[in-house]
Amino acid sequence: MLMARWLSLLLFLASCGLYFALWLPEPSWVSAGGKSLPLLSLVWFLMAQAWGDGAWTPAACWVCWGLMFSSVGDACLVWPQLFIPRMVAFALAHVCYIWALGLRPTRPWLLLLLALAWAGAYVTLWPCLGGPYLPAVGGYGALLAAMAWRALARPPPHLTVATGSLLFVASDLVLAWDHFCAPVPQARLIVMGTYYAAQGLIAAWAPRTGPPWKET
Repeated sequence: MLMARWLSLLLFLASCGLYFALWLPEPSWVSAGGKSLPLLSLVWFLMAQAWGDGAWTPAACWVCWGLMFSSVGDACLVWPQLFIPRMVAFALAHVCYIWALGLRPTRPWLLLLLALAWAGAYVTLWPCLGGPYLPAVGGYGALLAAMAWRALARPPPHLTVATGSLLFVASDLVLAWDHFCAPVPQARLIVMGTYYAAQGLIAAWAPRTGPPWKET
C-alpha cells in the first residue's frame, strides 16, 4: 500500500500541475473535471493511508468528506451562476473540517480575534454585495473563520493544518474581492495556488491525528 500512497501524492501534484499548465478556458465540463481532480486524488491518498497502516482516524474520515464536498464546490465555481451552490458545498466542507478538528482546546481569545477579523472583512465587502449574497457571504465567512479558529487552536505539532487553514482564508478572500468588488491581477492563479496548497496541508495532517476530544 506504500505504492498506492506515493501514487496518490504524485497524482495530486501532477493534476495540480496539469491544471495550471493547460489553464483550460472556463466554463467547460473538462475544466470542471480538471479543477476537481486534485481533491479526489487527496481522497485516494487518505484511503491509501488507511489501507496501508490502519490510519483511518476520525479526522481522516471527516477530512475525506470535506474534500469530496470541496470537489463539488470546485466544479460549481467554473460556472459563475453557480456561485451560491459553490458556497453551500464549501460550507459543508468547512463543517466537516471543524468536526475533524474538534472543539478542544477552545482558545476563546483566538475565537474573538478571528470573529473581529471576519467582521472587518465583511464590512469591507458589504458595499459590493447585494441580494442573497449578503447573508450567504456572511454565513459562509463565519464558517470559514470557525474552521481557522479550530485549526489555529490546536497545539504546535498541528502546524500543518494551521497553515492550511490560513491559506484557505487567503484564497477565499482574494476570490471574494475579485468576484464581487474589483478584478485582482492574476486572481485565478493566486486563488487556486493557495487553495490547492491549503487542501494538501489539511489532508496531510489528518491521517496521524487521534480523536480530538483526547487532545488538550
